Amino acid sequence: MATAEHPCWPGGSNPPGRPENGPLTAVAARVAGEQEVTGPNIYADRQVTRDVYTLRARVRPGNSGGPLLSPDGAVDGVVFAASTDQRDVGYALTAREVAGDASRGATLTAAVSTDGCD
Repeated sequence: MATAEHPCWPGGSNPPGRPENGPLTAVAARVAGEQEVTGPNIYADRQVTRDVYTLRARVRPGNSGGPLLSPDGAVDGVVFAASTDQRDVGYALTAREVAGDASRGATLTAAVSTDGCD
């Protein structure tokens, strides 16, 4: 998996996915900003801080978990959410944010529990 440390995409980006359980689709996206965001984990039992891109893109259910690809095919992030009040705004974890987990996952060969996700 190729990653880019500091994406700068004059031509945009491309988050592929299967929106709303449909066919594999890619949409144009641009990174509008990068920020550290603090909020509850998925269990709402503690606060976590993550490095996040704000995207100018139509992110829909089915894009979550998919790669944010640069024009040259590098994985620059992982799409995880859409804005609830702005149709063309989505969010992606940066490649830096997920790099450690991706590296560890690439070497695993046995089943692991899904408990304890952040």
